[in-house]
Amino acid sequence: MHASRPAPQRDRAPNSAADACGMPGQDTLLLLLPVKRASDIVYGARYARRLQEWGIKVRVSLLHVTPAPPRQANGVPQHSASEGHALDLATQQMMHEAGLYLSRTHIEFNTHIFAGELLFTILDTAELLGCHEVVLPAHRHSSWPRHFSGGLAGKLARGSRSTTILLANHEGVSSPVPV
Repeated sequence: MHASRPAPQRDRAPNSAADACGMPGQDTLLLLLPVKRASDIVYGARYARRLQEWGIKVRVSLLHVTPAPPRQANGVPQHSASEGHALDLATQQMMHEAGLYLSRTHIEFNTHIFAGELLFTILDTAELLGCHEVVLPAHRHSSWPRHFSGGLAGKLARGSRSTTILLANHEGVSSPVPV
């Protein structure tokens, strides 16, 4: 009688994430959802909910990337306090709305707002948080989704060392990024 090889399993989440998501040692798929607008969350949230329906435990990290402040000639960031405060409040409100959508669907999440170059900030955050997948919205009709599904998504897929880059449509169905 031959013993069959076990099916490959997803890596276990780091202990801290597993403890935060449920039982210690339980497999958890860590997703990073970059968010430009609150409406972007629908695509990734439906994808995460679909995974949960299939019995896969998920934890979502929402990421909003703001532009880095311009630098003066001496390299010191230059920004006005009122501009930064207004942007900060608007961004926090948007992330709060995105979080409400996830909490209504009983998906565990956390939020991150970083300033920097979009491509590198997404890749660095995914690596820092140990995310298994980065899920981008695959909208049909707008220039932002074409930016995601075209240039940015392809660059993320080529630049990622260990994270899978996916596009999720309005029904939560994912597809690989065309490279």
